[in-house]
Amino acid sequence: MNLKKGMLASLNVIMIAALITACSGGNNTESTGGNTGNSGNKSNKGNGEKSGEVVTVNAMWMYDWFKEKKWGVDPVTKKLTEETGVQLKFSGPGGNGEEKANVMLVSGDYPEVMWMDRGPIWDKYVSSGALYAIDELAKEYGFNDLVGKYIPQHVVDSLKHPDGHLYGIPNWFNDKGEFALGKSVMVRNDIYEQMGSPEIKTIQDLESYLYKVRDSKPTFNGVKVYPLGLDYNLDFMIETPNLWGSKNKEFRYYDEANKQVKFWMYNDSTKEYLRWLNKMFLEKMIDPENFSNNDEKRNEAYNKGKWATSFSYVWDYWGPNVVLKKADPKVFYKAIPAPAGKEGVTPYFQGYGTVGWNVSVITKNAKNPEAIIRFFNHYMSPEGQIASFYGIEGETYDMKDGVPMLKDGVYDEKMKDWEAYGLKTGIRHLDMNQNQKYNWEGVSESPDRKADRQIAEAAGFDGTALGILSIDPTTPEGIAWANIKSGLLPDITKIIMAKSPEEVDTRLAETLKKYEGMGLKGVEEAWTKQYDERQAAK
Repeated sequence: MNLKKGMLASLNVIMIAALITACSGGNNTESTGGNTGNSGNKSNKGNGEKSGEVVTVNAMWMYDWFKEKKWGVDPVTKKLTEETGVQLKFSGPGGNGEEKANVMLVSGDYPEVMWMDRGPIWDKYVSSGALYAIDELAKEYGFNDLVGKYIPQHVVDSLKHPDGHLYGIPNWFNDKGEFALGKSVMVRNDIYEQMGSPEIKTIQDLESYLYKVRDSKPTFNGVKVYPLGLDYNLDFMIETPNLWGSKNKEFRYYDEANKQVKFWMYNDSTKEYLRWLNKMFLEKMIDPENFSNNDEKRNEAYNKGKWATSFSYVWDYWGPNVVLKKADPKVFYKAIPAPAGKEGVTPYFQGYGTVGWNVSVITKNAKNPEAIIRFFNHYMSPEGQIASFYGIEGETYDMKDGVPMLKDGVYDEKMKDWEAYGLKTGIRHLDMNQNQKYNWEGVSESPDRKADRQIAEAAGFDGTALGILSIDPTTPEGIAWANIKSGLLPDITKIIMAKSPEEVDTRLAETLKKYEGMGLKGVEEAWTKQYDERQAAK
């Protein structure tokens, strides 16, 4: 482990030295007027006023997948500039976003606004004094509704730094997991009906159903149909055990008795789930191609109706359902309520987060922080959010009893070509910093999709406090965690493929002992310390 730590440190130094000259944070604010003073200097204009001049703010998304969007080519961004006097000039990192962010922090050459993951990089920018506190800027310039109202207080409380300040605006947020919950038990409708549409309230009920499907030896278009398919990844391995009554989220759960954040594989529910999967594996219920962890094969299984039942995201079947229904209107997948793993427990499935997964930050390189906080104040307001989600009133939506409603045909056009229609109308073209209570999907979606969502949401729980935790990869605990995480799925596969339930228990115990030797207890202590700090800051 010491050798690996040394190698990682050396590589980091080499990358920083090589990249520092290639890095350009773009901290020059272009303006046809307005403040162009030194880094961190603040404009005197505030209280929502704007001059007749447009301030251009350089804004970087710290992701290699980011596709540059030009401001002002769609009607919504044009309108936002008209109403705020601000336009954003987007860019991407041109490579690994975390590496770029680290290099920019060392050099001090970072852009005015950045979108970055919550976690160690964000924490470093905060601790180095590189970021403005959103709450302080809002208060200074008189935008008193931004923090606590436009960004709800429960979101602020979850994201606050231990010093009590808010240093980022989440990329999306909600109250109770709206539009964030999708994990469910999915059944193929035609097979389910052929089996008599049985009531499935428990895992035992589900198991009986799977046996019945197996014994019927179904095929579809000449392809064998397996009773059970899995989205075989760590995400589902962590949260599917929640059917046994636990609340695992992001590799961990909170141990109320000992007031500790624990690794999810210690949870009794995880052992129960691994034992059940082992039984399904030995009974040849599971598609063996699941264990290849191949997204292409999984998507092929969706589109070919290869699984009678699966643990999946509801929306992953919406596209394949269109294809399957063309072959036979009765062939499609639908969600069923979460079955309880054992008697007396409330079955959960997915833990939702209320604070998105990244944040937009305002750096001390901002030439006109007043203009930037003015922009975000407007964008996060009801008027700004409705424009971002719905486009232009009278063109793509109308207000009915104070509620925005998409015009007839708009939803269908958006679904046909998401990007092109967004560019044409501005509807969800930006897709940034969104309050999900304005999301039109809940109103405009087809009845079958609404039904799927409702079933998934019924099995959700608030996992924000666990999901927001992170660990610095440069610390001994971070290095230990990276090493543990890299071998998780292969280790779990070995446990599932054990020859008996007793061997499942033995392999699980051996695996946990191995992780403890790699430093797992230190990882749990780091999680718990951060958890306690965040709870104290609320």
